[in-house]
Amino acid sequence: MGMARAVSKAAQTTAKRRGSDASTEMVVLRKSDNETSVDYAYRTLRYNILMFTMPPGSLLREASVAQRLGISKTPVHQAVGMLREQLLVDVAPQSATHISRINVSAMRQGSLLRTDVEAMTLFRMAGRLPSSYIVRLGECLAQQRSALDTAPLDIFRIATLDDEFHRVVFEGSGLEFTWRSIRTASAHYDRVRFMGLVYGFDDPAAFYHDHEDLYKRLAFGTRLTKDQLYTFIYGHLNHYVDFFDKMVVDHPDYFDFGPVPGDTV
Repeated sequence: MGMARAVSKAAQTTAKRRGSDASTEMVVLRKSDNETSVDYAYRTLRYNILMFTMPPGSLLREASVAQRLGISKTPVHQAVGMLREQLLVDVAPQSATHISRINVSAMRQGSLLRTDVEAMTLFRMAGRLPSSYIVRLGECLAQQRSALDTAPLDIFRIATLDDEFHRVVFEGSGLEFTWRSIRTASAHYDRVRFMGLVYGFDDPAAFYHDHEDLYKRLAFGTRLTKDQLYTFIYGHLNHYVDFFDKMVVDHPDYFDFGPVPGDTV
C-alpha cells in the first residue's frame, strides 16, 4: 500500500541468515526518566520484534544488545526471559537465542480468545460504560485520527492507540486482569497484526473507522444481537485473514506451523 514504514532490505533478509546479529538493525529507543534498565531493554526489544527490525529467526546476542543500549548484560538477560514467557524468543539450553518465528497455532488461539471475550464484553457494556470512560475513548479516537493525519505514519503509535482503545473498554468494564491476560496470550496474534501494518498488507485507517462504530455503540447503546456483534468484532480483530496467505508466500521463513511450544501433541 505504500502506507507502512519501509523495512530495510537487510532487515528483511536477516531471518534467512540465522547467524546474523539482530541487534545490527535494532532501533535504539530513548530511555525514559525513572525507567529501569530491565523495563528499557524489554520495551526496546519488544518494539523491534513487533516492528520486524529484528525479524523472526534472527540471532539475538544479549551482549550486543547491551552494548547498543549502553546498559549491562544482566537487565538484557532478564528482559529476554520476559520475552521468552511470551514465546517471542527461543532460548535453547547451551545454544543460541533467536527471535522466534510466528507460531500459527498460537496466533490463531490468541485471535480466538480476543474475539470471543471482546464480543461478550462489548455486548454487555453497550450503553452501560461509565461516562468517564466514554470520554477517554473519545480522546483516544482523536489521537488515532491525528496519528493517521501525520506524515510519515508512525505505525507503532497507531497500533498502540488501537490497543489503548480496547484496554479502556476492559478497564471501564472492571476487567483489567482479563485484558492483561489476553495481552499475554495473544503475543503472536499481535505480531501478525503488526506485520500487516509494517509491510503494507493492511490499511491502518480501517481500524480507526471500526473504532468510530464501536464508540457509538458503547456511548449510545446501539444494540446488536450477540451473533451480529461477534461478526463485527471478528472482522475488526481478524483483518489478517484476508492477506495471511500472501504473508506466508512473501515471508515463508517468518512462520512456524508446528505446535505451540509446551503444548502436548
